[in-house]
Amino acid sequence: MVNQIPVPQAKYKLLTDVRQPRWEKKILCLVLVSLILGILFVPRAWIGIVILRSVSVETLNIETVENAKIVTWLRRARMYAESTKENQNADRNNSISSPQHFYTNSSKQIIVCYYSVSSNLNTLWELNPSHIDPNLCTHIIVGFASVVNCSLDLGSNLSVYKDVIALKKLQPELRVMISAGGSNELHLSFSEMVKNYSNRKRFIKSVVNVTKTFGFDGLDLDWEFPAWLGADEREKINFTQLLEELRREFYHTKETLILSISVAAPQAIVDQSYDVVEIAKYVDFVNLMSYDYHFFVWYYPITGLNAPLFPRAAESGYLSTLNINFSAQYWLSKGMPREKLIIGIPTYGHSYELDNPSNHGLLAPANGFGKLGHAGFTSYTEICEFLQNGAKTVFEEESKVPYAYKDKEWISYDDVTSVYYKATWVRANSFGGAMIFSLNVDDWNDTCKFNESFPLTRTITKVLRYQED
Repeated sequence: MVNQIPVPQAKYKLLTDVRQPRWEKKILCLVLVSLILGILFVPRAWIGIVILRSVSVETLNIETVENAKIVTWLRRARMYAESTKENQNADRNNSISSPQHFYTNSSKQIIVCYYSVSSNLNTLWELNPSHIDPNLCTHIIVGFASVVNCSLDLGSNLSVYKDVIALKKLQPELRVMISAGGSNELHLSFSEMVKNYSNRKRFIKSVVNVTKTFGFDGLDLDWEFPAWLGADEREKINFTQLLEELRREFYHTKETLILSISVAAPQAIVDQSYDVVEIAKYVDFVNLMSYDYHFFVWYYPITGLNAPLFPRAAESGYLSTLNINFSAQYWLSKGMPREKLIIGIPTYGHSYELDNPSNHGLLAPANGFGKLGHAGFTSYTEICEFLQNGAKTVFEEESKVPYAYKDKEWISYDDVTSVYYKATWVRANSFGGAMIFSLNVDDWNDTCKFNESFPLTRTITKVLRYQED
């Protein structure tokens, strides 16, 4: 309740004796005030509502963005940002974020690489399966398949899936899996599919048929995210039931299929979406989407790091949990076995448009996405071109990742040095391995360095697979 300042009665009476303003003037003043407030706040609020509505699967409009892949990446980043918005003032326990010990190196760590099927593989700008080095990854997860009428649907680009699977002829140890969801999870298909046993059974049957027909080695589920942002809380239980039923069916197949899931990194989403202990019983590994920690949103319009390895000393509370180290340790604390946790490393960056080119550090005011890339996402090739055109780079020593700026353009990204730090950290802590997201946006066409394709993925492979320092 607003405290009112008492006014002496005598003075009030004197004021009432003064000639009262005409009612027309009162209305005019009210209209002018409303107009000023509207000019100041309505456009910004409208933009915010539009952005927040874009998080909802019912209101996404693919046609407003150049391709569905970016729509979904944008959607995930928005949901991550929403978790930060709702929890940034929460008193979270972040004591697990700085482990004081390391573990024996593991030679069995895997390298999981996502490859997104594009509808424009006939262009020079899209990665064709024939350009993929089959020795870079232990697992390639290709996607994204849809869930249509409670069944797995690969869409029309069947030849692309076959071309990726054909890479196993060049590298027999390579495992190729199909991912459901991801850039195609724009509707309520997952929610409907997991709702009851009958629907799940239909889905599982279709999965077995697809894997047998094409020769996939397993299934990855990329549902972003069960029971999140007002969804039915039962989705959390139903998702676990789906995994249990998939595992049971996979055991019955002639060759045991691999089962993995892609999972959220922010603590708030983890708590809401996953029964970690139960999930761990059924999956072979989980792919931790440890990126998109900071992204331009209207209610937090400042620059930030896409995928910091460690927190900065200046960060506190929930903000100090927005880094790879904390997310990994939190998943361990919730019950995920270390050897099943695969740490996500992005090959893309996030762009911002600075308010003032002279203010270009971390937490600098920004007014939107940068011009490079699409909807705030930039490929490593675009970042290398940005650097070659005179952008200045700063390596943030506390978080072990760089950012770059030129004029009003500001980009947080990963380079060879930062992914080396991350891969070394993954190896030293004996996690199950690293996940690269994705091969498509690594520099596969040798723009960054002559005659060296996939420099980020290749650096991770050298550290984890060949134990190079």
